[in-house]
Amino acid sequence: MTLPFGMVALLAVLGLLCLVLALGTRRNRGFVAGETVALDNETLVSERLGLIGRPDRLVRRGRHVIPEEWKSAKRLQDSHRLQLGVYLLLVEERYGVRPPHGVVILGDGSRVKVKNTEALRSEVLGIARNIRERRENLREEIRVKPPAWKCRVCGQRENCTRAQR
Repeated sequence: MTLPFGMVALLAVLGLLCLVLALGTRRNRGFVAGETVALDNETLVSERLGLIGRPDRLVRRGRHVIPEEWKSAKRLQDSHRLQLGVYLLLVEERYGVRPPHGVVILGDGSRVKVKNTEALRSEVLGIARNIRERRENLREEIRVKPPAWKCRVCGQRENCTRAQR
């Protein structure tokens, strides 16, 4: 059974329309050209740096692997920049080439490039070092005097010697 020419033409136009809409949706969601190396399925670990992370997407562009992170926020936040800084360090260690930048894709589909600077790298490693130091001293009391209402709703109230009853 063969289809009439009009039906074939209609199916071809519908197929083309679906393709155009799909590409537009991909662009609006922040997907751009480049080979996807991983799509939220690769956990990067560095024993040497004491870091671990799972970027939303890793894209190969030339010899570089660029980490991408999708956020629902409308603007770039400092925590997004630092998270991407961790991924930049992990990608460099895993793939052997330092990425020039990473990308945060915001809720509206806009793409914000975060440059892989020495300042960002130092900031990320400094924060990681501070976290490790604090973890070593978990039993050390933290001097705080929160308002009573915060103590009433705190999940650590039973463990706190400073809780206001």
